[in-house]
Amino acid sequence: MTVTRIMKNRPPFPLLAKVLAWLMLHLLILAIAFFVFVRWQLGMGLDSLIVGSAGERLMDFGDEVSLAIVKLPPRDWAEAIAPIAESRKVAAGVLGAAGEKHLELEVPPTVMERARAAMPPARNPDGPPGRGRGRRPPPLGPEDEETGPPSFDEGREEVDAAENRVYSPKSKPAFLMRADGGAGYWAGVLLHLPPTRGMPGRAVMLLVRSDRLDGSGMFFDYKPWLLGGLAVLSLSIAFWTPFVWGITRYVRRLTSSTDDIASGRFKVHIPARGNDELGKLGRAIETMADRLDHLVSGQKRFLGDAAHELCAPLARIRTGLGILEMKLQGADSEALASIEADTAELAALVNEILAFSKAGSRTPALQFFELGPLVHQVLAREAAAVEVEAKLPDGLSVWSDPTLLGRAIGNLVRNASIHAGPRPKVVIAAEEDARSVHISVSDNGPGVPAEELARIFEPFYRIDRSRSRDTGGSGLGLAIVRTAIEACGGETSATLPDGGGFSVRLTVPKEPKEQIP
Repeated sequence: MTVTRIMKNRPPFPLLAKVLAWLMLHLLILAIAFFVFVRWQLGMGLDSLIVGSAGERLMDFGDEVSLAIVKLPPRDWAEAIAPIAESRKVAAGVLGAAGEKHLELEVPPTVMERARAAMPPARNPDGPPGRGRGRRPPPLGPEDEETGPPSFDEGREEVDAAENRVYSPKSKPAFLMRADGGAGYWAGVLLHLPPTRGMPGRAVMLLVRSDRLDGSGMFFDYKPWLLGGLAVLSLSIAFWTPFVWGITRYVRRLTSSTDDIASGRFKVHIPARGNDELGKLGRAIETMADRLDHLVSGQKRFLGDAAHELCAPLARIRTGLGILEMKLQGADSEALASIEADTAELAALVNEILAFSKAGSRTPALQFFELGPLVHQVLAREAAAVEVEAKLPDGLSVWSDPTLLGRAIGNLVRNASIHAGPRPKVVIAAEEDARSVHISVSDNGPGVPAEELARIFEPFYRIDRSRSRDTGGSGLGLAIVRTAIEACGGETSATLPDGGGFSVRLTVPKEPKEQIP
């Protein structure tokens, strides 16, 4: 009992939400696996990133820097590179082939070592032929101390020719690494500068620094991965939602049908759904409902036939007892009166069985009628010894069978007069909503145990297991109420009001079902 109550108190968690939650968990696991893989790959080395789009972005950045500094003296390089790097939200500077620095950055030793290792060997002026052999410039004279070293005579013609050509920069990404001690992420781009006046053609290393791995989109661009993840998520949801929605919609239909069966409405129809497990379950529920309908209908028919067959012998017995009563006197007459009372109780039981059978088997004569006059007619017949208060809106009409609805209200008033104590009081109230009229019949009696509410509408069920004559009733009164209201297309429920007593709520339609939106 405790476990069942706890499960009922849990908030509902739809199947669609469960499947979507599993989908999100699946995608989260994939994202974590991807993150671990990236971390592992980065731990193996960041150089793999410059092979792809990161290398192209570094190459474009290097070409832009090359064009900016190609005609400038080295002392002006840092100033020329600064706005370009700032536009990319990184820091950058140039490291010369001979180790000279043209940057305003503090380069960690590991980065410096990596950059020098990636630089091509410097040209050797005295080297062997064919391996970068050049001419050593002449010593400075007194007249050259202010203007700097002269240019090479042999190279002047080459420089003039080079300056007349359009310079096409050729940058090459060299490395990408993380500096020790949290000193940021560094990339090296090898720039090939052409010969200029006073300077031969040479290769320099452009160092690019960022505090983040993505390098503001230059080293690693998260946006394509994010957009790709969102696209995968959207496609997954779009792919799975119709399938899951179809399942949950069919499950809701099964739930509605089983609720109808539990309420005693066995005429259910479940749409066909292929040959999967849900389709088989739907057909099984329909089959079960048909069998239950035949079983319950047969039971009511049997009760009705049996009660009808008992009417004639009971009538003859009561007639014979009446004749004997006129002939007997004294103690024999008192014994005969006791037998007559038992026979009358048996006749009342048979009549109730007939009423119960007819309430479920007869075709209801549904029609529009005003509720107030019907209730007052029932009270005039059944509430002679009961204090009744009616709270009914004027002009409230229902779509029901007046005979069956009147029988249900009359049984409730009669039930209150028997079980509500020495001074029974009954309150009949009604209210309406868009589709239904709700009629409540409440009394001031002791009520019933809360655990018995689910069974009090069962035929022949009584809270008092002794079934003595003093407690009265046969256990069919509330069963007749439910059967009559269900025949009218309504529902019945029982509650225990906060102030004590017992209340039964009858819900009947305001109009035919085919007209309800």
